[in-house]
Amino acid sequence: MRKGIISFATLLLFFVATSAFAQRGPAASPTTTVSQAIGNTQMTLVYSRPSLDGRKLNTLAPNGEVWRTGANANTKISFDKEVMIGGKKLAAGEYSMYTIPGADEWTIIINKAKTWGTNYDESQDVMRFKAKATKTDKPVETFYIMMQDFDKNSKDKAMIELAWADTSVKFPIAVTN
Repeated sequence: MRKGIISFATLLLFFVATSAFAQRGPAASPTTTVSQAIGNTQMTLVYSRPSLDGRKLNTLAPNGEVWRTGANANTKISFDKEVMIGGKKLAAGEYSMYTIPGADEWTIIINKAKTWGTNYDESQDVMRFKAKATKTDKPVETFYIMMQDFDKNSKDKAMIELAWADTSVKFPIAVTN
């Protein structure tokens, strides 16, 4: 009987300890979902937000190299209707968004592959376009993507902004229906 109690207590202690160690604190690069209407089109972005944490932007997102545009999984962008993005038509659907940072401009890549993080496949590119990089007024510690500069009259145009460190990259989006 005593061996049974000791075995049960040991097993219980094992499960409690395993459960306690398995719990995590906040994610270093939390996943964010942004859903925004542009005119009558719904856009959704899902991405992870890394912080500089004393590091330099060009070591985390090196100039001239494909970057997953966030951390962890690749950034996903979706539209429920056709849009114009960066001046090019894009069919409704879900895509991956990658970038190639540069000092004065970034290349924005819309890709149809649904792979994880750094598993970029150029053959799956739907489009590429350039967007101007400018300096921010204040440093941005944690990377973000947001929609702003909505056209107050037509309500069917806006800008998507990527911002991190001292860099802001904006490119236009417009609904076509």
